[in-house]
Amino acid sequence: MYAPPGPAIPGARRRRGGTALPKQPERSLASALPGALSITALCTALAEPAWLRVHGGTCPRQELGVADVLGYIDEQLIKDYCINSQTILLLRVIAAFCFLGILCSLTAFLLDVFGPKHPALKITRRYAFAHILTVLQCATVIGFCYWASELILSLQQQHKKYHGSLIYVTFAISFYLVAGAGGASILATAASLLRHYPTEEEEQALELLSEMEESSETFPADYDIANQFQPPPAYTP
Repeated sequence: MYAPPGPAIPGARRRRGGTALPKQPERSLASALPGALSITALCTALAEPAWLRVHGGTCPRQELGVADVLGYIDEQLIKDYCINSQTILLLRVIAAFCFLGILCSLTAFLLDVFGPKHPALKITRRYAFAHILTVLQCATVIGFCYWASELILSLQQQHKKYHGSLIYVTFAISFYLVAGAGGASILATAASLLRHYPTEEEEQALELLSEMEESSETFPADYDIANQFQPPPAYTP
């Protein structure tokens, strides 16, 4: 006669909800937060009318910005020698680079928040390409702002209101907002590049282990491997 089956081996039982394998998330809060600050600063700078402050000269306006050249342009600004055709072109270029900076910063923020697994998107996020582009565009905007300030200063010096008037052009709040957006993007870039990521071999090993774990979870919670080797019932004549 066969002996009754003994208790199941503890190590042979497959359980659900065991210790999960460590997975490397592609999301990055450390780079998403500076990215959000960069988006906010660029949007505010674009909406703010004060980019340059004009002191002295015949221009009655004390503040000039990209809002003055987008859409309808007040002809009085040209007649009062506040701006000219070159300045209008430069301010429009500044607005275009601000829009591009917002687009790149928003793309980087979404990649940091959702952490897609697609290889191309993963490389773009890990190497902070979108954040780097945002930094370059902010630097370009700052350079064009300096150029526009020099053109406006030259225009005002050619048309002084009084002989010997002190004329100078300074930067307003939007200029510093763009500079702050560039600084925030630099922090986001550093957070992405300094983060440790697994190598390709480690990622393949983690995926293989994850597949093995998922396949083991297909058994019922109370399934016992020892049940496969239970002897037949005892013979009764």
